[in-house]
Amino acid sequence: MLGLLATYLVVLTGALVALRRPVYGLFIYVGLSVIRPEALWGWAGDLQGQSRIVGIPVLIGWAFQGFGSWQLGRARAIVICMLLYFLWLLLSAGQAVDPAVSWHVIVEFSKTLLPFLVGVTLINTEREARQLLWVIVITQGYVCLDMNRMYLEQGYNRAFAEGFGGMDNNSFGISLLTTIGAAFALALSAKTYQAKAIAAAAMLLLLHTILLTFSRGAFVGLLAVAVVAIVLMPKRPKYFGAIIVVALIAFRLTGPELSERLSTTFAPREERDGSAESRLDLWKDTFTVVSEEPILGVGPLNWPLVASRFGWPEGKEAHSVWMQTAAELGIPGVTFLLLFYGFAVTRLWPIAWARDTTDPQGKVFALGLILSLVGFVVSAQFVSLQGLEMPFYITMISAIVLKCRSARESAPAVPAGMPVPTSAAPVAVGIRRSIAVTNPRAISAARPALRSQSQQKS
Repeated sequence: MLGLLATYLVVLTGALVALRRPVYGLFIYVGLSVIRPEALWGWAGDLQGQSRIVGIPVLIGWAFQGFGSWQLGRARAIVICMLLYFLWLLLSAGQAVDPAVSWHVIVEFSKTLLPFLVGVTLINTEREARQLLWVIVITQGYVCLDMNRMYLEQGYNRAFAEGFGGMDNNSFGISLLTTIGAAFALALSAKTYQAKAIAAAAMLLLLHTILLTFSRGAFVGLLAVAVVAIVLMPKRPKYFGAIIVVALIAFRLTGPELSERLSTTFAPREERDGSAESRLDLWKDTFTVVSEEPILGVGPLNWPLVASRFGWPEGKEAHSVWMQTAAELGIPGVTFLLLFYGFAVTRLWPIAWARDTTDPQGKVFALGLILSLVGFVVSAQFVSLQGLEMPFYITMISAIVLKCRSARESAPAVPAGMPVPTSAAPVAVGIRRSIAVTNPRAISAARPALRSQSQQKS
């Protein structure tokens, strides 16, 4: 009952606040989509559709604010790829094997696309981007806490047996994997010991729950995260110490059943189990479909409808986001999706790789986002989960960071040696921090005011 009342209170607050402050409403919407109250506390009452109650006011508030700022800077390519991917969904659905199935996919994907656009156009500071990441990490951590409580108290491994919130064990594991890099970065970059402890606890809960899913795809993604972390982490003892500690904990938490299952991941053909071997056969069949329909594919979520042509049961997934997307949307569709994530990683990379020590928090923050996206991109090769929101949310935060960096770099700087009077300082700070500085007219209008105040003070 407590969970039911808390959910209703949060939803009501979000619906009211979102009309005036849609960014806060977006935080609540994302938190609800992660924690999925109907999956955690569904026994307490009907909790279906709570996200919609918050989402509609968020869109109304977004409209009231003129649909935000589309001065996106280095995030522009990411947003363009997202829109092109959605356009290809529409085009592919128009000629799908079963258009009804495809249009349902489009309606569901719009629930991810619209919040993505709201966040990218309305959030104008890295501080708010960090706050949104905290919402994701804490809510994911709470879900994992419940999974671990059930496992330790009742001996029931729900993460493996059921998954969570409509996701099977593999999809759930990869959803958690897409968050663990961000939690790791928050644990390293948080300013207070309390915040570091919360992020570290969430990261450990995420790590253990990933292992409880017994997902080989998530395990391979964890290896990719570890490799990239070693490459990008500042070469300092405390950072390498953190990686070693996490690796030792992961090794300790890996039980014999999981070890046996993971041992087949890279086994020779004659030693693979049926699940691992069937994936390779599925991927070969998706290539056949791509060769037949290279431009628009067979339609969103229509691969399961044509799988029976190759001797698979109808409804069989391809067990790969990239292979199934190529078969369903054609080569352009999967290219737009890969570029969507690729631009985010490659444009964050210089921030994380920079040897400039003036912004260590920014470096670690960018590193965490890269780790999360790399983990998803690698593990997605082994699971079909096109509708998973988490990688889109992490990419949204990445785009916000890039947008904010672009705005800050394009802000007019006060010439060296020129005194900045006290009365003008707030104006200068406001100009640097406002997204509007990317508008040349705004910059031109602001400069005379600064010069005038400076001359008067002199």
